[in-house]
Amino acid sequence: MKKEIYVPIFGIIAAEGLMFFDKIFQGLGIHIVNLFTIIFIIVFSSVRLEEKNILQSLILIIMLRIVNLSMPQFFTVAILQHSLIYGIMFIPIYHVINNQQISLKELGIDFRKLYIYLPVAIFIGIIIGLIEYKILSSISFIEEIKISSMILISIIMFVFIGPVEEIIFRSIIQTRIEKVFGSMSAILLSGGLFGVMHASYGMINEIMFTTMFGIVLSYIFYRTRNLPFIVTIHGTANVMSFGILAKMLI
Repeated sequence: MKKEIYVPIFGIIAAEGLMFFDKIFQGLGIHIVNLFTIIFIIVFSSVRLEEKNILQSLILIIMLRIVNLSMPQFFTVAILQHSLIYGIMFIPIYHVINNQQISLKELGIDFRKLYIYLPVAIFIGIIIGLIEYKILSSISFIEEIKISSMILISIIMFVFIGPVEEIIFRSIIQTRIEKVFGSMSAILLSGGLFGVMHASYGMINEIMFTTMFGIVLSYIFYRTRNLPFIVTIHGTANVMSFGILAKMLI
């Protein structure tokens, strides 16, 4: 792997590693330096277009972290804050997709076989949510289990968090890496980066679980190329772990 690729990746890992140890400002500083490094490489280096596309894709991870840390608190209900953080990310995601001319097929925008995929995705999501809660004893994102709360957390997970994270890590990063380094590297790297981006929770179990979860989702995406399928798995797992189970089993 070229140093122009692995240096920014190690930069992301180092920044998130600092945040794991609650060194937020130091980690943010490395992310900012890494961001400018990537821009410098894209503009001035002679790396191939496919490699520049990987670098541009990595910027989305850094931007997600910066937006997450810098977004002012507009809502008293914490979960609503995620609609702003993740909603804003649709803008750079659109520009990366447009700039790299990523097709709908590459993105996994495919609604065929949903009558098969959706029930399977919900089943897988429930199982993963149960495992996640068992490992992490997740804190509930809702105050109580009622229709309005379940609708709210479902919207946040299925419209904002799930789609944004899956488009970034699977539809964009995984497919960009795949073009240069092959399918296996793409699955492991995209899944690994997904896990690393949960380091700020300060829990090694969280990193290990989300890394494995990311690799599983990357493999499923590789096999199916179906974004709605993996978004449904992701959203269902989060609703189960951070909503239903966290509130029912306290």
